[in-house]
Amino acid sequence: MSLKKLSLEANELLCRKDEKDNDLFYVESGELLVFGIEGTKVTPIALIQKGEFVGELSFFDHTHRSAYVITTKLTQLIQISAKNKSEFMPDWLVKIAQNMCHQIRSLDTRIMKKGIRKSGTETVKPLSIEEQRNILEVVNS
Repeated sequence: MSLKKLSLEANELLCRKDEKDNDLFYVESGELLVFGIEGTKVTPIALIQKGEFVGELSFFDHTHRSAYVITTKLTQLIQISAKNKSEFMPDWLVKIAQNMCHQIRSLDTRIMKKGIRKSGTETVKPLSIEEQRNILEVVNS
């Protein structure tokens, strides 16, 4: 299994939507924001924190990235190469994960268009115009 440690400063783009990168990332410390962009509107989808993974969908189904991911503060990651997953995961487990990825991608598309609206639960806060502007500058640079 190929592992690589990464250290990213705040406001560094980790993943771009539609990218063909398939590696998985484990967050050792820090925080990542997963978001979608439609025109000039940036829609937050999730905050990924210490002990969580990002990039699972592409890792298992070998398709494009479904969203953008940016660091919100200094973040330490472990990058896990998708090329060697058959060495440490049985085929049946990969097939189950691929099926789940298909279902999750469908839900992600709906969330990116409408955002998350739950009552009585803590959700990702909407971004201010300034936060959206800053993210768009990073994505477009």
